[in-house]
Amino acid sequence: MNEIEITSDPHRQQQLYWNQMYQLKVAASYIRLYRDQLGKWVTGLGALRAIASCTGIAAWAIWREYAFVWGAIIAASQVTDALKDVFPFTKKHKAACEHTMILDNLFIDVQREWEYIFSRRYTNDEIMERLHRLRKSQFEAEKQHFPDGLAPRKTCATVLRRRRGSIFEQHMV
Repeated sequence: MNEIEITSDPHRQQQLYWNQMYQLKVAASYIRLYRDQLGKWVTGLGALRAIASCTGIAAWAIWREYAFVWGAIIAASQVTDALKDVFPFTKKHKAACEHTMILDNLFIDVQREWEYIFSRRYTNDEIMERLHRLRKSQFEAEKQHFPDGLAPRKTCATVLRRRRGSIFEQHMV
């Protein structure tokens, strides 16, 4: 395609908006998978801390001659509890939870806006303005929750590839 063919397409702006909306849905699905994977680690760490603390106290009460060992287990449990927000996956889990909500909310608005675009209520210039706002909103949300960037997770990407067709279709019926 040459430049004249690209710009002369009367539905180009609609297609650009649709593509961005699709990318938003994929990003929302990816971050949800990412959040869920991190959530398993956060839950596991919490369970480990609780078990270590409770069994340490119980064992201390039963076998007093090993009080130093049980005290060390309890102390280690307390330290991990105090540092839970310092562990990278705990911080990332919190950020992913918040980011998921932002992207889902944004998608609801974008889906409504798409209906107006599709029914030709907006001019091409208005569509481009909305597309710009959508891209900016996505960028700002990611910058707010993941200022150092979001490292790709192979497992999330693999799951998304398998679900590619169904991710979007379930929301556009």
